[in-house]
Amino acid sequence: MQTRLYFSLALGLALALGAAGCSTHCQVLGERICQCEPEGQIRNNCKTNVKARVRAAAPSSSEEDYCNSILGTCPDPNGDVETCAWILNTCPGKVACGLALPAPGGGDGCSTIGIMSEPDGASAL
Repeated sequence: MQTRLYFSLALGLALALGAAGCSTHCQVLGERICQCEPEGQIRNNCKTNVKARVRAAAPSSSEEDYCNSILGTCPDPNGDVETCAWILNTCPGKVACGLALPAPGGGDGCSTIGIMSEPDGASAL
């Protein structure tokens, strides 16, 4: 009987830890953009920030579907400088990774998306 209790507790703990490790599509997208940060503490802080913001925002299933669709157009830069420059500095790159919306009527322009505003007015991830 006691063995069965330990087994049940172990199984519950394993399921809880497994669920805690799961990433959502929006978290994966944010972490992909974090790959453009320098390796080390800055990149780790970016990923921690993404995880906290996604958890706080609790994206709906339609928002998760949107993030999943963006994952299909946003390349994984893996720290590649040219890919990061394209994502962060061009309208097509920003649009492809969900950092901007295409300009109304088409063209090469875009409108940046303010995800969250910091108290000083600066835009945050």
